Amino acid sequence: MESRDRFAPDATPLLAYLAVLRDQPPGDAVAYAMVRGLLATHGAEMAMIYAARPDGQVLDMVGSYGLGRREIAAYGIVSADMHLPGAETYRTGAEKFLAAKMIAEDYPLSAPFYRDLPPSGDVGFVPLMYRGAPTGFLVITFSGPIDRTWQLRATLQGMVDATTLWLVADTAMHGEVRAMSGRQPPLEFTPRQREVLVRMREGATTRDIATSLDYSVATIKADIATLSAMLGAKGRGDLLAKAKRAGL
Repeated sequence: MESRDRFAPDATPLLAYLAVLRDQPPGDAVAYAMVRGLLATHGAEMAMIYAARPDGQVLDMVGSYGLGRREIAAYGIVSADMHLPGAETYRTGAEKFLAAKMIAEDYPLSAPFYRDLPPSGDVGFVPLMYRGAPTGFLVITFSGPIDRTWQLRATLQGMVDATTLWLVADTAMHGEVRAMSGRQPPLEFTPRQREVLVRMREGATTRDIATSLDYSVATIKADIATLSAMLGAKGRGDLLAKAKRAGL
């Protein structure tokens, strides 16, 4: 009996986390409790909590810890169909843990954020499901690679179940307001930007694109610069390659 208890997970951090959720705190407080409390011994550094709007197509970041204003502005709202690992987890319901370096390479829309993380650190993308339906997802970054032991699995499962119930209650209180805000994902590409990419693939120069779309050269250059920044691309060839990987 003693040897079995010795390997049992310590329930104290999870109980403390549940105590935080009891009073239905704001999302940032929940994310803080994840990183600085429940998952602190596992090297957690940042956390993001996303909630789906009623249409199921747009998700809002309802809580975060460890992010800067720039990251919150860029990734505060995402579409379910975006080529982002979190959106993919939401669509499929499949949890995944990836190295930050791999994310920056395989998901170009994420590159501006994940390329600045420690390359050896893991990032977890965890779906939040309620009664079989997706309600949102979590993103948790770690300082190093994660050893997914059964103790960690038990901790994560308890955290996910509790967070899901918190999210359902939070959405009931604030979801309609978020949906009525009219705010759209900042990483969405405009029709003109998409058309610029099409013309670039055809080999058109910036001046040719400006002439054919009836815009100034400066406007088209600004579009190309915006696309490059959003995809973390350097140069025309890199932009086209990353746009293709991003499904554009």
